[in-house]
Amino acid sequence: MSEYLQPVSSDERKSHMATAVQQEVARGGRVESQSDYNAIIRYGQPVNHTLHLILTLVTLGLWSIVWLIVWIISVTSNKAVTLTVDEYGNILRQEM
Repeated sequence: MSEYLQPVSSDERKSHMATAVQQEVARGGRVESQSDYNAIIRYGQPVNHTLHLILTLVTLGLWSIVWLIVWIISVTSNKAVTLTVDEYGNILRQEM
């Protein structure tokens, strides 16, 4: 006799999501947005544009070259992961 998967309760789904988010944060991600059954986790450091603007002004524009390089590296290496928990409590992880 085969067993069929049964949907889990809302509280169990939230618990599974919380555990999955904690695991992603432990790997170095940061939570960009989260609801009861979905979360977006972003990896990589954001660029501090205020600091780079000040340095560009102080160095009379020379720092803008460094700022551009840092921004390009940030954009190309920035990765996001979407987590979703289905009605059976399974975590679906999709890289964006």
